[in-house]
Amino acid sequence: MSPTDKHRCRIIDLAVLPSDLLLLADHFNQSVKLADPASGQLLDHLQLPGSPHCLCLLPGDRAAVTIPEMSRIQTISVAHKKLVLQNVINIKEKCYDIDSIKDLFVIGFNDQAKVALVDHQGKIYKSISEDSQGKALFKYPEYICVTTESTRKVIYVSDYVTRTITRLSEELQVLQSFTDPALGIPYDLASVGGGQLLVVSNSGWFSPATLSVLDVTTGQVTPLLGREENLHCAFCMAVSHPLSTVYVNDLVNCCGVIKQYTFK
Repeated sequence: MSPTDKHRCRIIDLAVLPSDLLLLADHFNQSVKLADPASGQLLDHLQLPGSPHCLCLLPGDRAAVTIPEMSRIQTISVAHKKLVLQNVINIKEKCYDIDSIKDLFVIGFNDQAKVALVDHQGKIYKSISEDSQGKALFKYPEYICVTTESTRKVIYVSDYVTRTITRLSEELQVLQSFTDPALGIPYDLASVGGGQLLVVSNSGWFSPATLSVLDVTTGQVTPLLGREENLHCAFCMAVSHPLSTVYVNDLVNCCGVIKQYTFK
């Protein structure tokens, strides 16, 4: 916690920097925080004008944070262990999850149940909300993951209402859809290469959260973490590939706790 915090922490999204430091979006305290997981030390704290929802890393030691209530993306500098406010990008609609692809943002608009490509001036370049038959693709596109498969960029979108993960091309064409009872209610996603996604799932407040691997080539779901690791109610995570480590935010007694797991 930061000394300036007025509320309990609610980490709603996190990312691992190339330096293996953690960038955290604290929804309740309307802030972004920089932490060193090795020491547990809070390195810096940046107050925002509203509550952040999700964040993503950008080239050049930068990050972007969505502030849905203000229909805004706030970019920040994350260089030299300091957080500094940069540009404000105004969007006409409430923007929730965010990732980047080339020179565009990939944004989930939960209220409109769509995913869009948005330029850095806030203009929507293209969006998708229906499949080729006119059926709604999403009800609540909560988390987005952009990754590279072979030589192309691919976008994964989780929807905890439909309990579906949708695979899109970089031009927002539907490539695949995954629904499996073993996934439970999917939230955050992270690519670990080889056609595999880590998926944080919940099955309700009274059931443990799980961390599973989804093999997108076969659709097979393999649970990794859950009841034995004492996961309670997890929603977001971030992966450090050099350290073979995943950081998971777990709500324990209504407070966010970052748990760390290492894989061989």
